[in-house]
Amino acid sequence: MKRKKWTALLLAGVMVLSLFGCASNGDPDASGSGNVQTESPSAGDEATDGKIVITDQRGKTIEFDEPPQRLATTIMPFPYLFYAVMGDNDHMVGCNPSSMVAYEDSALKYMYPTMAEANTSWVDTSFVVNVEELLKLQPDVVFQWDYMTEDIEKMEAAGLKVIALHLDSSSEVAIQDLETWIRIIAALYQKEERADEIMDYFFQCVDEVSEKISTVDPADYPTVIHLSSDMKVSGAGFSNYWIEKSGAVNPAKDLTGDELNVDMEQMLLWNPDIIYIGNFTELQPSDLLENKIEGEDWSLIKAVQDKQVYKIPIGGYRWDPPGVETPLMIKWLAKTQYPDLFADMDMEEEVREFFKTVYQFDLTDEMIAEILDDTQN
Repeated sequence: MKRKKWTALLLAGVMVLSLFGCASNGDPDASGSGNVQTESPSAGDEATDGKIVITDQRGKTIEFDEPPQRLATTIMPFPYLFYAVMGDNDHMVGCNPSSMVAYEDSALKYMYPTMAEANTSWVDTSFVVNVEELLKLQPDVVFQWDYMTEDIEKMEAAGLKVIALHLDSSSEVAIQDLETWIRIIAALYQKEERADEIMDYFFQCVDEVSEKISTVDPADYPTVIHLSSDMKVSGAGFSNYWIEKSGAVNPAKDLTGDELNVDMEQMLLWNPDIIYIGNFTELQPSDLLENKIEGEDWSLIKAVQDKQVYKIPIGGYRWDPPGVETPLMIKWLAKTQYPDLFADMDMEEEVREFFKTVYQFDLTDEMIAEILDDTQN
């Protein structure tokens, strides 16, 4: 298979992805690849033996004498990706304030208690860094989005090592970027086998759903809308990956952008069978089901009439964006959209098994309820 062949190249010490355009202010000619390698005497490299060498997604090579002990990141979902590779640790000295908001509302607070001590005063929610405050944390490495070039230059000028990550929000490409992030983290801490385990299980779970969905006639797929907030829908963005993998159709998929303003007239034209409300917004299913929003009559929409309006869950992190829990998102969607076809799939057990396999963490029944029980309130 193509993916197996690609993974084999990664295991050989080199990962090369095509250069992708960034959907959020990125320069398509500046990023999209990420090479990771650990140099050793047997590797035949010219650099000093034993160095850990990372080539980030802007194509820059960063060297480390040893795995970084103090890490800071501006990237919102990074902490739970880091935990998936590393488990509980005290390396995370700084993170985005939005990461901490999600942390306090997620299962990650049970799994990764030391993250509660991470400092958030050095970066704002738009990823802009206060270098003076960051230096006080004495990080060995900082993870930043590749399009934040001015911030990266300031940090590097201050003597900090920066690993830049990239996200192309288009469906399959975003998953390749996700794999790159996980493999960079794994290589940085010399845990390459963990990356293999995580990604192999990721695709195994997705394939389980795809196999059953293949028995459904595409003409029978439900139409679904992903509301990122009130009257903002996801168009040609990452949500199409989990919508399509779960056997549904996004009528907005050809519209450019992740958060598109629409009106009720457009919503009536689409008249979706199901509406999924993103986890980044305070909007709740009850706002639509009980017609609470002034100036908007949701009672005319089929999904509302059939009470098919759901809030996207948060596990270790929000399930909307690309992440290690994307397979759980796909399974949850498939179960929602095809309850008969997936009658033998118990989402509580799926979540329990996934957390045990990916995080080596045993969720309690109460923790699982926190993840799954608030989707229609």
